Amino acid sequence: MGDTVVFALQAGHAGRSAALRARAANDALHEVLDAGDDEVRIAHAGGAAVIYVGARPVLQLVPADAALAGDASLEVHADRIAAQIRAALATEHTRSAVAGGIFGVSLAVLFAVLAVFLLRRAWQLGDRAADWLDTSAGQVPALRLGRIELFGRATVRTALSLGVAVGRWIALLGLVYAWLLATFSLFESTRSLTGQLTGALLNPLATLASRIVAAVPLLVILVFALLTLALLLRAVRLFFRDIARGTTVVGWLPRDLAAATGALTEIALIVLALVLVAPVITGNAEGAAPRMGLLGLAALALATVPLAATAIVGVATLFGRWLAVGDWVEMGACTGKVVRIGLLETTLRDAAGTELRIPHLARLLRPVCVHGPAPRIIVSLPVERGLATPALAARLAQVLAPLGSNPGVRLVEIGETRATLELAVTSSVADARSACLWAALAELEAVRRESAAS
Repeated sequence: MGDTVVFALQAGHAGRSAALRARAANDALHEVLDAGDDEVRIAHAGGAAVIYVGARPVLQLVPADAALAGDASLEVHADRIAAQIRAALATEHTRSAVAGGIFGVSLAVLFAVLAVFLLRRAWQLGDRAADWLDTSAGQVPALRLGRIELFGRATVRTALSLGVAVGRWIALLGLVYAWLLATFSLFESTRSLTGQLTGALLNPLATLASRIVAAVPLLVILVFALLTLALLLRAVRLFFRDIARGTTVVGWLPRDLAAATGALTEIALIVLALVLVAPVITGNAEGAAPRMGLLGLAALALATVPLAATAIVGVATLFGRWLAVGDWVEMGACTGKVVRIGLLETTLRDAAGTELRIPHLARLLRPVCVHGPAPRIIVSLPVERGLATPALAARLAQVLAPLGSNPGVRLVEIGETRATLELAVTSSVADARSACLWAALAELEAVRRESAAS
């Protein structure tokens, strides 16, 4: 067995020489070794001893074999030969296990190197694809249905970038899974895990595939419905965008309300499709899509309470004409000219040219003063107590009149040596506050000179 002599035969029997008997026993040992039988037993019959390995007879011993071998009896000789066969089989099985283990470890290392090489190639291809998407963004085509553009280039590029990133991890997990299957199948102790791994992955996939096949007609209808919804949303977006640009004119919608109306219409269409159209398509009012629509509405209601309140005030402001573009307003500490009224905020531009964006909800927390097309400028002017007379107030009102309309002067405070006058005028002059102070200062100096001369 291998390079080891298990036993030797020296006597011929039943017309066969010792060499033929040894060759037959040698062939029988190799057959039982390949079959994996390890049970060695002895059967005595007709003055001979037959040694079995498993169910196969390997050797028939006769008294002449015991005599030539120097054993006391046939039973002793048969027991010694059986013990030698057991030891040889155990040694051969151990050698085969060690050789198989070494070969399995070598194959596992080879498979690991191959997996790392394939993973590196996949990662390099992913890097090349990502670099191409970054450097050649203009070459990425848009997704079109005939002449209608469903998704722009930026959206397609984002989807491709996401696909490249996900594909890398799918390649990594797939190679690791394949390496585990190949490695576990090499060793007897882990071979049972191969079926468990295969079942853990393929059984859910098979179940999912069967469900997908059963739901193909519904999926076709859903895809068609989604495409219809996408086309309808794009048509609504283009229609209201043309109204906002002025290329399309409709009598029932002013140009400045087109953007807000378009956003509200798109949101309403999506919610309507989830809540009302989905049960009609699926035929189940308790299906996933209606529940998803209701859950989406509930989540939207909870998460966007401040935003919804702001939008409601914005809708009332826009359609109620509470404010108009071009009006000067005061909202708390902010003063400026209204340049835009959106669905969520009002944009002001102050005297310095800075834009102030104030959410509509802030108007519920503080009063709003609307001046109209021109702001009301109010400044304080301290003067000597002796000069604070109605005549001075009249003269100051006269010098403020060229700056705007409705000039006024009030006495607001009297001290021991000084009095404070409040000057007010409605003016759209650039830097009207400084102009008002300069004119008042010049008139006050003239009054002082006249008082000193008298």
